[in-house]
Amino acid sequence: MVISVPGAAPIRHAFRKVVTTIGADESADVCIGTVSRQWAIVKRQGEGLELRLLESGETHRLPIGGVLELEGVRFDRRAAPSGVAVLEGGQVVGDVASVTSATKAVRLPVDRIALRLGDAERVDDALRGLLDELLAATGADRGALVLRDRGAYSVPVARDASGEDLAQAEELLSDTLVRDVLETGEAAFVHDAPQHERYAEIPSVASLELRTMLCAPMTLGGQVLGAIFLGKRHTRTPLHPGWSDDLRAIGSMVLPLLAQLRRHAGGGDSEFLLVGEHPSMQEVRRLVQKVGPSDLSVLVLGDTGTGKEMVARALHAASPRRDRPMVALNCSAVPESLLGGELFGAKKGAYTGAVADRAGVIERADGSTLFLDEVGDMPAAMQAMLLRVLEDRKVTRLGDGEARSVDFRLVAATHKDLHAEVEAGRFRQDLLFRLQELTIDVPSLCERGDDVLLLASLFLRRAEKELGMPPLRLSPAAERAILGHRWPGNVRELRAAMRRAALLCEGEAITPDDLRLAPVGTRSSAPPAPDLPLAEAREKFVRDYVLAALARHEDNREAAAVALGISLRTLYRYLED
Repeated sequence: MVISVPGAAPIRHAFRKVVTTIGADESADVCIGTVSRQWAIVKRQGEGLELRLLESGETHRLPIGGVLELEGVRFDRRAAPSGVAVLEGGQVVGDVASVTSATKAVRLPVDRIALRLGDAERVDDALRGLLDELLAATGADRGALVLRDRGAYSVPVARDASGEDLAQAEELLSDTLVRDVLETGEAAFVHDAPQHERYAEIPSVASLELRTMLCAPMTLGGQVLGAIFLGKRHTRTPLHPGWSDDLRAIGSMVLPLLAQLRRHAGGGDSEFLLVGEHPSMQEVRRLVQKVGPSDLSVLVLGDTGTGKEMVARALHAASPRRDRPMVALNCSAVPESLLGGELFGAKKGAYTGAVADRAGVIERADGSTLFLDEVGDMPAAMQAMLLRVLEDRKVTRLGDGEARSVDFRLVAATHKDLHAEVEAGRFRQDLLFRLQELTIDVPSLCERGDDVLLLASLFLRRAEKELGMPPLRLSPAAERAILGHRWPGNVRELRAAMRRAALLCEGEAITPDDLRLAPVGTRSSAPPAPDLPLAEAREKFVRDYVLAALARHEDNREAAAVALGISLRTLYRYLED
C-alpha cells in the first residue's frame, strides 16, 4: 500500500502484522508527523484491512484496489509501478523504495538552532549559522533560504557543507521545485531527481548532480513568504521527508530575521529596516527606495508608534548623505520657550541659560538629514522661521546677526491631519507645501494584517537575546489574541508587550495571560466598576491611562510624561497610588 501525505514523500508499507499502529509518535509502526501521536490502528482481516481512528472510534474498510482518504492522509491499495507512487494532483515522484515506514527521521535540532539565532549579533550571521546547523544535522551538501519577492524570489543566504557562502545562489536551486513550493505552500521532497519526470531535466539539478532535495515553505498566516531548501548529491543516506515539519517550525523562527533582509536600495548595512509583508508596507519600501537618493522634502504621516522615525532613517540610509549621522528633534518634547534655541541655535547671552554660543539642530544637520518629529506641534513663530530657512537655506542663531549657509535634507513627521490644522489656522499652508514634496503614509498596525505576527516574532527574538531568555514561541491562543487586539500604541505597544510576555512566560510557549493585553476600550470607555466611589474610579482611570501611555512609549517614563503633559514626579505619583 502507498500512504500519501501532502507535503511529504509517499510511504510504501506492507501490512503484515495483525495490528499496525499509525501516528506521529516515533514508536508507531507507520510514523506520520502531521497526525496525532496515537492516531489510528489497522487490523488485518483476511485479504482486507480495517482502519480505526482511536479518538473517535470510527472504523473504515480498505478493500483491495481501493482508495481511502482520512484527515489529509491517503491510503491507496491500487497497483502502482515498482518504486513509483502517485501523490495528490497526479504528480509522480521517483524511486521511493528506500523511503519506508520503518525509516525514522532523527529530529532536527530546533532548540539549538533557536539558541544560535538568538546569540548572533547580526542578522546575516544568524542566518548563516542556521544553515550550518541544518547542513550538519541533515548531511545535505547545499542549503539556502529563499525569500519571495513580487512574484519571483531571491536567495539572500546560501551555504555549502564546508561552511562557505555560495555565489550566484539561485543557480544551486531547482527553480521549478522552489516555485512549486512557493505557489502551493506545501513542502516538496524528491528522493531521486534524475529519475523524476518533472525535475530530472532542470539544468541546475543536472549540473550540480543533486539527487535528493527537500524544500519546505515558510508561512505567516495563510501567506507563503519564503522557503528553506536542502539538496544532496547522493541517496545512500537521503534527506528525510519527515524533516519538513521541523523545517516549518524553524521557518517560523527565522522569518522575522529573513524579513529584515528586505533592505531598501542603497541601505547597505543599515540596521534601520522596514519589516512587513502587507501591501501597504511594500509601498512604503518602494517609495523609500524611489525617493531616498533625492533631496526632496518628505512628510511622513502616521499614528503614534507606527515607526515614522524608522522611515526617516531608512530615507537617510538610502541617500548620498548616509555617511553623516541623521539629526533628529521631537518638536512636542521641547518646551516652546526652548524650541527656538534647539532648532536654530543661540548666541551667548541671547536668553537666560544661553551661557555659550551653540548650534541648533538645523546647523548640525549640514550635509546630512534633519528629521523633525511631530512637526504639527510646532508653534506659529517657529513655523515662520523654519519656512525662511527652507527658502533661503541659511540659518541665523537666536541673538546673532550672522546667517550661516546650511545644506540639509528635511524629513518631517506628524500624527496630525495638517490640512485640518491649516483650515483651523494652526499651521501655515506655505510651510505645508514645502514639507510635503512627497508624502509617505505609514499604516497603523491594526491595518497590516498578519504583519503583527511577523513583528511579534521579531520582538520576541530580540527580547530573548536582550533578557537572556531561552527560546520561546507563541501559542496558537496567543497568536489569536495578538491578531484580535487593536494595538492603539502600534509597534511601540507590541514591542513592549513581547518584552513583558518573555519575562512572564513560565513555559516554552507564550500564552494570552503572559501578553496581558487590555480588552479593547477598557482604558477609555466603561467605568472601572459600577459601585466604585467617583474619587476612586477617577484615580483608577488616571492610573490606567498613564499605564497605557507608558506602553505606547516602551516604558520610557520621561517620554510618557511629556506626552501626557505632566512632570516626571507627577507620573511617579500616579503609578504609586
